[in-house]
Amino acid sequence: MQYAAPPPSPSFVTDTTRDPYDVVVIGGGINGTAALRELARAGYRAVLVEADTLAAGASGRSSRMLHCGLRYLEMPNPLWQAVRHPVRFLRAIGMARDGMQARAELALDDTVATRAIELGFPIWRDGPYPRWQIDAGLRLLAAIGPTDPPLDQDILSADETRHHPIGRHLRDADALRGMAVFREYLFEAPDRICTDNARDAEAYGAVIHLGTRAEIRGRGQDGLWSICLNNGSGDRTIRASVVLNMAGTWADDVADFGKRLICGTKGAHIVIHLPEGFADRGIATVHRAGHPFYGLPMGDDLFYFGPTETLFEGDAKDVRVDEDDLTFLLAEANHFLPGLKLTRRDIEHCWAGVRPLTHDPARPMGARERTVHDLAPQGFPNVLAMTAGPIMSHRDSGRRMLAEVRARLGKPSRTAGHADTANTMHGADPTTEKLLVRQAQEFAVPPGTASTDVMSKQW
Repeated sequence: MQYAAPPPSPSFVTDTTRDPYDVVVIGGGINGTAALRELARAGYRAVLVEADTLAAGASGRSSRMLHCGLRYLEMPNPLWQAVRHPVRFLRAIGMARDGMQARAELALDDTVATRAIELGFPIWRDGPYPRWQIDAGLRLLAAIGPTDPPLDQDILSADETRHHPIGRHLRDADALRGMAVFREYLFEAPDRICTDNARDAEAYGAVIHLGTRAEIRGRGQDGLWSICLNNGSGDRTIRASVVLNMAGTWADDVADFGKRLICGTKGAHIVIHLPEGFADRGIATVHRAGHPFYGLPMGDDLFYFGPTETLFEGDAKDVRVDEDDLTFLLAEANHFLPGLKLTRRDIEHCWAGVRPLTHDPARPMGARERTVHDLAPQGFPNVLAMTAGPIMSHRDSGRRMLAEVRARLGKPSRTAGHADTANTMHGADPTTEKLLVRQAQEFAVPPGTASTDVMSKQW
């Protein structure tokens, strides 16, 4: 989705009651706002600084999946992987368990807009995963995760698959071994979660600066970090005991840390009208380049395919679906569902984002394990960064960053759970309230079509 940058504030409002802050959070995405919410509720003097609008990066361009964690168990020769890479295998199990826990926490929360769908994973004789492995993976998830909401998993026979509303469009019907189906959840608007987090945090005393860039400048003898803020019309320096670098794809731009934090991979998607029989149903598979590929419902009358998985270098603000992305996505959709007979004319919209995965020299496409980096060894004590934190685990990420702050600062400055009504919904930036309300309104409905040209219909 493309968001216009907020207008710069006329000037910064000096707030001597909060500066120095306990914590500065840099980045207004899903994990930054989740951390801010936890910190404010716990009583810490916290400020969030976002260079654009909330959810302007990966959080607003995600695939919208609140998935159960099965993808973390999709590995070739899992038994051999357990022997050869036991630590990585155990991490995958842990990520799958965390996925199930996050699924339960968010799907059962009425304040978070989610929808349940039936997700199918077709199994072919020449497919990457045998039927027993998918079945075992679903049984393992059911065993290690909460029982509510249930997975409702089942393995359809080949004949049942061929008569399924989605299965009847699948490739190579004669080679089908069946299809695993289970209950999955989608976020209706992950962007709105960021707005709700920010509203909640401000109600408990947090300050938010939107349209403001932050740069770590140095640490004084008193142990306080100086962070320079620039909102386009002037500079201001604030101080804080702890800095949380939650800038996602832009985490390496906050300061010269002497180590690379982020490996960005591009995920592009195309959107078509909802095919007949596809309401509240989706498909998951592995595309021919070896990465997960989904077809999922979107709203009441749309359906999307994606994502791509390619390395991205450059400014993530400029990421767009290009010609290669369109060609690839359309080809993969037609390869797996040839019965739909899709053409370019069927594409209604497209969008792309950059995943802020963890840089790992041994893994060229980045590591998906959520990682908290203590940057003290790089000369930045009390500065932490988070990478590869998915939307589905944002609440746990917020709690984890609260624990990291508490371990360094001890008791908070204010009484936990006390709402500061004097600061509610405006903070130190008088434009914040209007921007939050505007974003809440924009997230309620999908953006309109820009033109009839596919390449220009980017969200």
